Amino acid sequence: MSAHIAAPLPGAAFPSESYSQLCLVIRYDGTDYHGFQKQAQGRTIQGELESHLTRLFGAGTILGASRTDVGVHAAGQVVVWRGPVLVPAERLVEVVNRRLPSSIQIIGARWVPVGWDPRRSSTCKQYSYRIWRGEGPADLAWHRFVHRYSGPLSWSLLQAGAQLFGGAHDFRPFRTEGSTARTTMRTILMSRWTIEDNGRIWRYQVVGDGFLYRMVRHMVGSMLAAAAPAGSLALIRRGLADARVKVTPLAPSRGLMLDAIGFEQEGVRDVSGSGIGAWRQSGGGGRLKTIRHADGSGPVCGRQHTADSS
Repeated sequence: MSAHIAAPLPGAAFPSESYSQLCLVIRYDGTDYHGFQKQAQGRTIQGELESHLTRLFGAGTILGASRTDVGVHAAGQVVVWRGPVLVPAERLVEVVNRRLPSSIQIIGARWVPVGWDPRRSSTCKQYSYRIWRGEGPADLAWHRFVHRYSGPLSWSLLQAGAQLFGGAHDFRPFRTEGSTARTTMRTILMSRWTIEDNGRIWRYQVVGDGFLYRMVRHMVGSMLAAAAPAGSLALIRRGLADARVKVTPLAPSRGLMLDAIGFEQEGVRDVSGSGIGAWRQSGGGGRLKTIRHADGSGPVCGRQHTADSS
């Protein structure tokens, strides 16, 4: 489970009077959790982090950039710890990881200004959805992170469906009710299928300025329905053309991964020792215009913030 692209973390390597809140990059296997956000019952990623950090340092709270749903995984989730920190940031990763469950890992730490909110500061997010197309069960390394789909699928229809999602649309038909988002307009900056692991994994990658509740899973579900025998792209086209249409196909959560989150922040750097690649920013005048991969390729992230719970 690794991030193929990574969001730059804002902030500084050392604390100061203005940079005294801890920002963490984490990854997790969400199979056994009731999502990221704390619930009245059931284990959650936020609950586990808060519990262990509180026992180590004292009372505090965790705030995440993305509220991933039940069973969804992450390779580049970003959170802030609003509480005391009693060890240097460079040692915190090792100290805390020794106490966390093996399904949750901190992979980087930075100091950010007090009150900095990773959810409101994010400018884009990347998700991946992986489908197992190999013969028999998925390999042990993958079986918790892929959706096994053994039936026939049209590769050309999958790619055509992915292309339809590009650009700005009202994604109301592609959400599950229960979202608190103020607007259902979203802009998709990248949408494509690729093949991995010698053809055994088909991976959908999507980058957007925000995502509605279960939006990515509805997008994948509608593409799988379109690519199945006797399927078509008609439902996707109707959903994008008319916000009153309801797109019901929903892909299982186990194949979904939050890859990375982009932020609007000047002078950012990759986290030392995080194991994730740096992004760079371009544009001048103190105004973020793009965030791209370190090699100059990849998605362009806009400035708009939109909350998600995919």
